[in-house]
Amino acid sequence: MQPAGVIATVVALLAANGTSVLDCVCWHLNNVTDSGGIFEDNVEKTIKWFYCNYEVWSPDFVTCYSREQPSPAVSGARRLEDRLWHSGLLPPPAGGALEGGGCAAALAQLRRVPYSEYREFLEELDCRIADDCIDSRCVPRLNNMEWNMTTLQTDDLRHHILSQSAYAVRRITKAMVGRVNCEWWRQVEFEWRNKRELQAQAAVFWERLSSYWRDLAQLLSHGATHASELLVPLAFERMGNHASDQQLHGWIKDMERVKDMLRTKLTGWVQDLQLASKQVEHYEVEEDKDGPGHVILRRPLLSERLLRYQPWSLSSDDDFSALCKERQLEASQMFSLADDLYAFYRVYFYTTAEYTDAFYEDDVKIVDEEWQLEDRSHDTLSVDTDCVQLLVNALDHPTCPLEDLPLEAVKQREQCREQLWDDVVQRSPHIPVTSYLAYTQRVNVNLCLLAWMAVNSYGICQDVPFSMIQSVHDARCYFDSPDDQSCLHSNATDAICSVSRAILLLKCRDFSSIRTFHNCTFASLEFRFYPSRISVLDQKLTEETLNYKNSLTNATLRYKDFKIDSLKPLEISFILINIIFRFSTAGVYMYLPQLRNLPGRILLSFQITCITQILCSEVVYRMAGVPDLPTAVLIDSALTLLTCIWLNSFCYQMYACVRHLRLPDQLLPAEVSQLFRREVLCVFIPWSIVCVAAVALEKTSKYHLMHSRIVVLAGISVSVAFNLVCLGLLGYMYLCNRCSMRQLKIVDNKKFATKKQCLFMSVKAVILSGIGILIRIGFHQAQGIAQFVYYIHLATMVQGPVLFVCFVCNGTTLPILKNRILLWWNPTNIPAGLELCSAAERNLARRNNEQSPFSESSL
Repeated sequence: MQPAGVIATVVALLAANGTSVLDCVCWHLNNVTDSGGIFEDNVEKTIKWFYCNYEVWSPDFVTCYSREQPSPAVSGARRLEDRLWHSGLLPPPAGGALEGGGCAAALAQLRRVPYSEYREFLEELDCRIADDCIDSRCVPRLNNMEWNMTTLQTDDLRHHILSQSAYAVRRITKAMVGRVNCEWWRQVEFEWRNKRELQAQAAVFWERLSSYWRDLAQLLSHGATHASELLVPLAFERMGNHASDQQLHGWIKDMERVKDMLRTKLTGWVQDLQLASKQVEHYEVEEDKDGPGHVILRRPLLSERLLRYQPWSLSSDDDFSALCKERQLEASQMFSLADDLYAFYRVYFYTTAEYTDAFYEDDVKIVDEEWQLEDRSHDTLSVDTDCVQLLVNALDHPTCPLEDLPLEAVKQREQCREQLWDDVVQRSPHIPVTSYLAYTQRVNVNLCLLAWMAVNSYGICQDVPFSMIQSVHDARCYFDSPDDQSCLHSNATDAICSVSRAILLLKCRDFSSIRTFHNCTFASLEFRFYPSRISVLDQKLTEETLNYKNSLTNATLRYKDFKIDSLKPLEISFILINIIFRFSTAGVYMYLPQLRNLPGRILLSFQITCITQILCSEVVYRMAGVPDLPTAVLIDSALTLLTCIWLNSFCYQMYACVRHLRLPDQLLPAEVSQLFRREVLCVFIPWSIVCVAAVALEKTSKYHLMHSRIVVLAGISVSVAFNLVCLGLLGYMYLCNRCSMRQLKIVDNKKFATKKQCLFMSVKAVILSGIGILIRIGFHQAQGIAQFVYYIHLATMVQGPVLFVCFVCNGTTLPILKNRILLWWNPTNIPAGLELCSAAERNLARRNNEQSPFSESSL
């Protein structure tokens, strides 16, 4: 019989009931026909071996460790294969097994095919089986079955759906392997005499390869539908038929959730295969100069080789079973069955991806594009702390994926994913922190650690399909086209999950849980005894993986608890004490006339600014939650800068008084008011310029957030530097005067100050210089351990009592304050020194009471 006759026979064979006729033939050959009666020249033996034999259609998957210890995924796939191929779930043959039925007619047609034409017959059979299934004629159409207690407990309905789904999975599996074999039978032979013929053959090659991946995507789409429908009744047969009605209701709900997880994972596979078919047009074929008669196939980065990075397990960790144990006692069996179904398809499609290289390895040299990008294991990004806290909490306290999350929590996760993606796009390696609120808003995180946290945080990226080709495409768009995010395939909500997966697998050597093995043997019987040497990716061993994940989990703990709940009462107490003492200091300066001079008014303005800052950030924002956090950070940073500029004015007045030998009390009230207005103008002009620049940068674009913080930080730094210059000049003038007095041999037995006064002056100098503000900001920049920064924040709340002690409780102000308070109770009791009517009389009395040893010696 000629090949045209073989084709006609196969077409006629599959015309009635598609591949069900072949299943009928297999049933007949295995149960009716005596195996010893099959002649060597009969095609029935070929049919029985290459189509009916289960082992022929099952990949012989060998790991790189040993055959005695296969990976859990392969073991799960084997268990499911045995159940699907050897269980009693399959329906009886459609054409009838007896003579006179459709099966007998099919056998009659097969016997007319000579055994010498078996190769043409197998080729046509493989291709026709795949085409028949791609057109959905080999499997029944299924509606999405809504399982409930009634439908599951109805044995006839359950067994019917279960049988149909299992039978469909078996047929689809055969179609998958048949499509691979069809490609092997009809692979393109590169024979050319000139460049035009080579390009023509390359065009045929591209079309066939693109069609190959489209067909596999269609088959997998069918398989995903039937595998999802198979999950619930198959699980009920295994574990759910002994539960009570109340338990069964919760069991069905949980199984539907596991079914959604499985469908999401398989959807990622379908997307990958569809994208692989579209990438074929970017392949390049050229003549191999080093190997005459051979060609070089140059594949882009986005090609089917990325399919090997697809995960081997449905759940990212076995802890799912432990997490859901309290909710569902049979959670382990639920996830185990879903993992087996997923691994079943994962093993089959691993072979389809790897055999593409094996088809042309003798004549075609495959060169894959390398992603020319350095390792990103040490890159850092500034991201939103609330989202990082959400990721850390999800890692530290994972929830069972079967639980119903509140709608608010779901929206929070989606908003967090979108916010994280915005932060990643901004690419800010470090944003200067100018306030504690700014520290709670932004945190510097390692890029690879952030990707690991996003991928492994249960529930954060669980509903995003894992499409490896799409992930690499998005990651390449992110790295190579930072200003053109329109090239992303993922939307803004899913982009952080997509890019994180690619970054973690391809660009983070220190964070990758996958390693590459070369020259691992992969022999498969269904590929016509055509073994191949391929490279295999496998996950780390179980113990090593656990240690690896534990180390990364521990690395996230330093981003945990930015605000310590146990210290919240202490923080509130410190804030109240700070506010009380600052108000007390301001009240004293407003109450005492002696402190209403120019330096006193400037220091009072400094106190009022500090009080406003505390009320805005620590009271209004924390209690009322208004304004929003970025605006609150702007206000807090601006007030921090204003306090520094007030200190500039105060330090300059100190320098001017000493420089011109003019005490503040010698100014008239009108002159004090005029100078104070001038000082206020000098303070607000530079402050307004810096604040307007920062607000304009931050409000114009979120990408200028770092620049706005740098402007504010630069203003604070310049202000503190000015204070240090003024204080340094004061110290320099004191040393010069002291040296001059010694040269004039003017001797005084009075000390400059007591130890207590020296301590007070040192503390005042630190406060007035603003070094404390820079120290606080410096600790925030370090951001090593969150608790330490929190302690620094608590320490800044002690500034109020320190200011009160240093500027009120001293030898000058405290006696005056005490006397004024005593006059409230006894107005007639005038303390000594206050009964005189003028300052001149008080000075004269003080001079008369003093006896200068120097004057006596000079007389």
